[in-house]
Amino acid sequence: MYVIRLAVPADEAAVVDLVTRLQGDPEQLIGYHGTTAAEVADELAGLRPDWSSGAVVAVDDHGGVRGVLSVDADPEVGRAWLLGPFVDLPEGHPAERQAWHNTADDLVDAALALPRLTGVVDLELYGHRKHRRLADLAARHGFDPMGASRVFTLTGQALRSVLVCAVPDGGEPRLLGGDQTTVDGVAALHERCFPNRTVTGRQLVHGDRGHTVVVQTGVDGVLGYAAGFAQEDELYIDYVAVDPEVRGVGTGRALVGALLRALAAEHGARPRAAAVIALGNDASERMFTALGFDLHLELVSYRRK
Repeated sequence: MYVIRLAVPADEAAVVDLVTRLQGDPEQLIGYHGTTAAEVADELAGLRPDWSSGAVVAVDDHGGVRGVLSVDADPEVGRAWLLGPFVDLPEGHPAERQAWHNTADDLVDAALALPRLTGVVDLELYGHRKHRRLADLAARHGFDPMGASRVFTLTGQALRSVLVCAVPDGGEPRLLGGDQTTVDGVAALHERCFPNRTVTGRQLVHGDRGHTVVVQTGVDGVLGYAAGFAQEDELYIDYVAVDPEVRGVGTGRALVGALLRALAAEHGARPRAAAVIALGNDASERMFTALGFDLHLELVSYRRK
């Protein structure tokens, strides 16, 4: 029905429009993308070394972009994330489900042949729990379900309260500087707390993936850290880790607040803050809920090693 080809830079505007439109439907939502055109454009711009050389598109008889699958790969981690597939079919198509799966299969096959994935065998898909077609596609291509995660968001007065919160008595966690002992401590804590990480400890502390890192230290070294980045419409908390010896005393909440304030100071305020928490991580859910975060949506990941 559609022709699959490599993406080119000129496709980007059409792809942003397509992805934004389909992201508005929970049954087609992909967890790696936001829901506004500005967010999607910002996410594509962040793919390294560029978006188009790591993407394939499906085009109709008139050359219009009707499907896309982008790839974000990290050779150092040895892992890649498939951002999609997105497939847009004409309204009232007589065999919509089969046509979607045929096009999605073709996009996946073409994406797996991209040079960006050479030597990378750890692949992940990620979508809304209502995206049943993605679940079926994952099963066909040998991806195993890896569990659900929940997106929590903070907006309005609750966010403003965190951004203007007074510095706690124990002192505000600070931005990670150049002290090598502290840098090494953060990297080690990251590797210990996140064995299934998407960013290595070295990448985190050196900012290779664009993270801002705040750290809390004590007499025995690093007590915890939080890391995240600013996106077009939100401040995103990517990692929070606290040494097991000091959990349950408010260190995590202090780190999250300090990170949001650091991101807002560096990049400007955003209307929303967000964090993704693995289903079953009750301690993290309690921490973010105590800060005023609310459950926004649930996502499911699928992984093939």
